[in-house]
Amino acid sequence: MFSFTKKQKGNRLTALAQSPAGTVCATIVKTGTDKPRLELCGFYPANPGQSATGHLQQLARQLKLSGNSVTTLLPIGNYQLMMVEAPEVPPAELKAAVRWRIRDLIDFHIDDAVLDVFDAPPSGARGVQESLYVVVSRTSTVKSLIEPFEAAGIELGIIDIPELAMRNIAARLEADKDGIALIFFGADHALVTLTRNSTLYLARSMDFGYRQLQESPELVDRLALELQRSMDYYDRHFQQAPISTVALCPLPVELSDLASRLGEQTGLPVQTIDIADIVEIGGDVETDQLGECVLAIGAALRTEATQL
Repeated sequence: MFSFTKKQKGNRLTALAQSPAGTVCATIVKTGTDKPRLELCGFYPANPGQSATGHLQQLARQLKLSGNSVTTLLPIGNYQLMMVEAPEVPPAELKAAVRWRIRDLIDFHIDDAVLDVFDAPPSGARGVQESLYVVVSRTSTVKSLIEPFEAAGIELGIIDIPELAMRNIAARLEADKDGIALIFFGADHALVTLTRNSTLYLARSMDFGYRQLQESPELVDRLALELQRSMDYYDRHFQQAPISTVALCPLPVELSDLASRLGEQTGLPVQTIDIADIVEIGGDVETDQLGECVLAIGAALRTEATQL
């Protein structure tokens, strides 16, 4: 998404996703085979009172990140993802035209916005490219994300979004060829993506996560309803065959009946994906932390090499 370098350096990409509690890190190495290797994965808590910059400096030394290509993720809630009609302008004028088009669709002044675009899949039977996805955030939000990395001497190549990190994971699953609904749970939010052939068709976020599901298991009914609405829209708007595969990203906590209850509500088989199906797990990776690292792994699986 928001790009700062022309291309990824080398065959190694590290994703660092920060939170007030610490940083999730994942490093993917392209091996020349069908499966890239997950070389590093873990959550690294910040020391009490430690600044974001100080924590990143410590990680850069500890994990020997010097020379790595590095990406990070905008947290959900810090940006908007919207689909707009594609302007009929030359490529060099595209972002300016989109900026004009979305000025009344955001709740802050367009001069304070930073945005990027990527293709939305064609809708209807004609298969004509009519729309674009637009990611837009406040300039101050993006700047505050970048500043600790710069101060720590870590060169960011890309700032990505969770929806595309999930797209990267789904793209490595066999079911993505025919369409797959993938569900990710953070502590206090959930994200559903519908993808097919490595293309993001639809994404929906919800204001509850695995903590709320632990306390109120009946929230699975809301999840099932939102999932069904998303799949119905996918069928109608994009005129695709119905999605028949629903998958859950690994969780850092045990929710043993989530898949079965969601399957009962939707009438579809639901299973949790195994990260080992999409990447080779390096010998130094602590597998019990994979649930914490899902989005970072997805971000590090990024394959786009050039700016939009």
